Amino acid sequence: MRCVPLLALLICCSSGAYCQSLDPPLLTENEAVEMARSGNRDVQKSSLDISRAIHGIEQARTNYFPQTNIQVTSGDPLKALHLTIPQGALGTYPSTGPIPGNNVDIASGGGFQMVAYGTLTQPLSQFYKIHLGVETARVQQQLAVQGERQQREKTVAQVRETYHQIVQTQAAVASDAKQILSLEETLRITQNDVQQGTALKADQLQVAAALAQQRITSLHDQNDLSTQREQLNELLGRSIDADFTVEEMGLPTPSEDDLKAARSLALQQRPEIRQAHLQIKKAELDVRTERADYIPDISAQATYLGFQNVQFLPPNVATVGFSLQWRNPWDWGQRRAQIAGLKDVTKQQQLSAEDARQQVLLDVDQRFRALQEARLSVEAAGLAQEASAERLRNLTNQYREQTTLLQDLLRQNSDFQQRQASYIETLSRYWSARADFQRAIGEE
Repeated sequence: MRCVPLLALLICCSSGAYCQSLDPPLLTENEAVEMARSGNRDVQKSSLDISRAIHGIEQARTNYFPQTNIQVTSGDPLKALHLTIPQGALGTYPSTGPIPGNNVDIASGGGFQMVAYGTLTQPLSQFYKIHLGVETARVQQQLAVQGERQQREKTVAQVRETYHQIVQTQAAVASDAKQILSLEETLRITQNDVQQGTALKADQLQVAAALAQQRITSLHDQNDLSTQREQLNELLGRSIDADFTVEEMGLPTPSEDDLKAARSLALQQRPEIRQAHLQIKKAELDVRTERADYIPDISAQATYLGFQNVQFLPPNVATVGFSLQWRNPWDWGQRRAQIAGLKDVTKQQQLSAEDARQQVLLDVDQRFRALQEARLSVEAAGLAQEASAERLRNLTNQYREQTTLLQDLLRQNSDFQQRQASYIETLSRYWSARADFQRAIGEE
């Protein structure tokens, strides 16, 4: 019989350990951010844009090397090809007379015929244009890098915002559970008082109604928590059914008070600023590329021409030399007008860069002020919550001693619940404001 209590204790400990093992894993905010950086699908698509831009650079570089072109035409002629050389086509001489002396008919004959044409062209004067094309491809790659970073920052901001919402809702669910326990205890006390004749049946019904309403609120908060968890899982790029719990948010950290340093950091790190400068560089390259069209294309070229089963033509002809191509040398001002239009685009990009700079500074200033306000709001909400909790504790003790009214206790209970929810919401807004400020200065 002495072993029975020990056995019961072991069973309880084993059951407790088993329940703990079933608890969902804890997901910290930093872990969620790291998972989103690598697993988010939008971030992955932006990374593929970088890879595609790198391939574009490799493609542009191939234009430095010789270009080959091979063309083969073959088949059976539907009608034999005849060539007539007129009498005297090659001249008339005193000693021989006309050459040829008579009209000569030459037939190509029948059967399978083939004509092959191939060129090997090494660009020479085009190196400048090719260089501009490579530089443009590099700018595109840098733009893709900044676009990927911008998408990553956007995703991180969404993850942090959703995470803070989950923390707030999870705290609300826990508060609902405590509130239900408190109302159940109040209902038990009220039922006991009704049986003893010291309380009215209406008081019991009022507490029961408050308990039912609190259970509805708890169910609503639990549904919101499930939805927010699914949204975060989708942002992290994993199954929406993955179960997890989040950590409680800590108290505010020391507030940033150097606005000038924050502005300087934002101008150095924000991808919008870098993108604007890259767009200016790209517009300038477009102007230089258009001007380069004034240069004719001069290339070293080797050419091969082959005729198979064509009797009156040589089977193989090969030449080595140079080729020149000058597209539309007299364009009547068309290229000049195009260059002028591209210069206007460059000026537009410069104005856009200045606008982006001002927008970044406005964003930093706004986020800086919002963060300061949120920090002070947390302190005020925390003090209000502590005061309401102390009043609730006093009224609860007084209600047990039957020295206060039920309505006063329920009113204070509702006030404490509102103060607690307000504190959690204010704390969540602070961390969201801090995340927004970090994003505004270009931190991830």
